[in-house]
Amino acid sequence: MHFSNESNITLVVTSCGRLDLLKITLESFDRFNTAAIREVFITEDAGDDQVHSVIPVHWKDHCTVFVNRPKLGQLASIDLAYEHVSTPYIFHCEDDWEFYRPGFVEDSMAILELRPEILQVWLRNYIYDLCVHSPYIHLGAREIVGGVPCYPLISDKPEWQSFSLNPGLRRMKEYRLCAPFAEHGGEKALSQRYAQLDLTAVTLEGDAVRHTGFGLHVQTSVERRRKARRSRRDHVKSGLLLLLGVCIGWFIN
Repeated sequence: MHFSNESNITLVVTSCGRLDLLKITLESFDRFNTAAIREVFITEDAGDDQVHSVIPVHWKDHCTVFVNRPKLGQLASIDLAYEHVSTPYIFHCEDDWEFYRPGFVEDSMAILELRPEILQVWLRNYIYDLCVHSPYIHLGAREIVGGVPCYPLISDKPEWQSFSLNPGLRRMKEYRLCAPFAEHGGEKALSQRYAQLDLTAVTLEGDAVRHTGFGLHVQTSVERRRKARRSRRDHVKSGLLLLLGVCIGWFIN
C-alpha cells in the first residue's frame, strides 16, 4: 500500500480483541488497496497492546493506535479516531473483513465525488452475502456513475437504511452531521437519522470484501442487556400463548 501526504483519504479501523481477524483485514487491505492513503488510525477497544504486532511493518510510521483502557464501545472508539482525521474522506473498516480485489477505493471515490446525496458506497457481494444475511435489502436499477457500475440499495426495514459500519468510503462532512456517534443509540439509530437527512447508499457491482466474523460479534453490556430483555419477553410471550391455547381448548371441550 502506498502512503502519501497528498492523499485525501484516511483509513480508520475499529478492533476489539479479535487480533487474528484484524491481521487478515489489514494484510488484505495492504495487498489489494491501490489508492494512496495519508494515514491510518486503529482503535483497539479490548485494551490489548498486542495489536501492534499485527500491523504491517511498513505502516508503522503512518499509523496511530489507540489502545482503549477502559473500553469505550465501538461508536465512541470511532469518535476518538475521527477526531484526529484531517482528510475529507475516510475509508472506514472493522476488524473482521477480507478484501479481494484492487481498485475498490477508486471506484467508490468516483461515485462519491459525483453524487453528494450518496452517504457511502458498499462493497459486499449481493447474491452470496447480502441476500443471505440481510434479505431485507434489495437492489435498485443498475447505474453507471463516473464509469463505475453500481446499484442503489433499497431496504424493507425502516430501521436499517443506507448507513453501515461495514467497510466503505465515506466523507467527513456527513460524519459531522451526526457527530459524535456515541450520542446515538447505536448503528440502527444512526441509520434512521441519516435516512431522515435523505442520504442514500449504493453498492458496487464489482464487490470487493467478505465478512470473516459471522457469529463472532463482540457484544457490549448494552447489547447483552437488550438480548436478555428480548429473551425474557419471548419467554413470557410463549407462556401466554401456551396458556391461551390451554384456555381455548378447555372452553371448546
